[in-house]
Amino acid sequence: MGKKDIIAAIDIGSSKVVALIAMIEGGEINIVGIGQHPSTGVTKGQIINIDKTTSDIQEAMNSATLMAGVKFTRLYVGIGGCHIETITSKGMVSIKGDNIPISKEDVGRVIEQAKTIATPTDREVSHIIPQEFKVNEEIETNDPIGMTGFRLEGKIKIITSSSYSVQNIKRCIEKSHLKNAIYVVNPIASACATFDENEKKMGAIMLDIGAETTSIVIYEKGNLRYVGVVEIGGEFITKDIAYGLNTTRENAENFKINYGCARLDMVDDNEIIEVPGVSGRAPRKISKQEFIQIIEPRAREILELAYAKVIKESDVPVDRIGAGLILTGGTADLPGIPELGEDIFNLRGRIGMGVSGIGENIYDPAFSTSVGLIKYAVTEGGTSESVRKVSGSQEGWIKRIFDWLKDI
Repeated sequence: MGKKDIIAAIDIGSSKVVALIAMIEGGEINIVGIGQHPSTGVTKGQIINIDKTTSDIQEAMNSATLMAGVKFTRLYVGIGGCHIETITSKGMVSIKGDNIPISKEDVGRVIEQAKTIATPTDREVSHIIPQEFKVNEEIETNDPIGMTGFRLEGKIKIITSSSYSVQNIKRCIEKSHLKNAIYVVNPIASACATFDENEKKMGAIMLDIGAETTSIVIYEKGNLRYVGVVEIGGEFITKDIAYGLNTTRENAENFKINYGCARLDMVDDNEIIEVPGVSGRAPRKISKQEFIQIIEPRAREILELAYAKVIKESDVPVDRIGAGLILTGGTADLPGIPELGEDIFNLRGRIGMGVSGIGENIYDPAFSTSVGLIKYAVTEGGTSESVRKVSGSQEGWIKRIFDWLKDI
């Protein structure tokens, strides 16, 4: 990266499309352009209408560009949806010759062998993340280059995405006349905005609770161990409120923001709130506890489904998570969510803002993915993980793996 760089990021969510433009100088991030537009062509993180999504992207990007007053040189785009999955794979190769140090080519052969596991034709590799290497079945290391042995084993995590979903995102970006995009799955982007280095080493779980999906990322011993997505989010709470109070979705969302809480025991049992009438009907009053009884079951369900997915699919036991639970995304702003998460996961919880020092106007968990895309560009730069470009090549991702080994 040069002395000064200008990077754009696009987060295509179920509720809104966010575009950011950042100026990077000396490793410091300065957001110079922000654009938002309601998302009209996305459901549960996946594009269902190309033309509407293209228009939403253009509106958000035009607003960000107008505010920034500069042209960006690189573009990072998030991949969202429940189709994102993690596969664990291993590879093993023999080292030719006696007393010959292990080379980066040997490491590349191990990773290539691990990558060649059967992947369905409707899926593509979005990221390749090395875990640990083992020399002669005995010595475990993160960097085997230069060591001597007769056999090298490697373990990697492969993050895959639906080919059709990714192609739909690329089509919208291309129709928006945006070029040379780099694609990053949303959970990894959000993790860049929320985890700190101590949490990665000690082990932590991140839940990014969006409008219609909840992304899960687990770090342990400094390595990314798991990425997954649950098909439920904060919009389900809004719909429950609208149904339970017989009001509009807009009123329900405002009520959630102004009076919502995820824990009944955190609410004053004497507090009364007024529900506005719809279509000329008179307003009515209800107790706040009655209102929270609508919210808590759905909030609990979101967290319990995420917990069940962690237990079922992750190879990291929750009792090995030392740093606790991080909650981010728009729904993380709902009071009581951290406390409810602590109860369900039996871990200490915190809200993951992830944008400290970038600007008060986006100091909000709802921007974790878009800010994370910018931070990914700065901290990872497409080097420590394999990133799918429109014109990506196998040589490119192998080179990035070697760069990752040099970095550590």
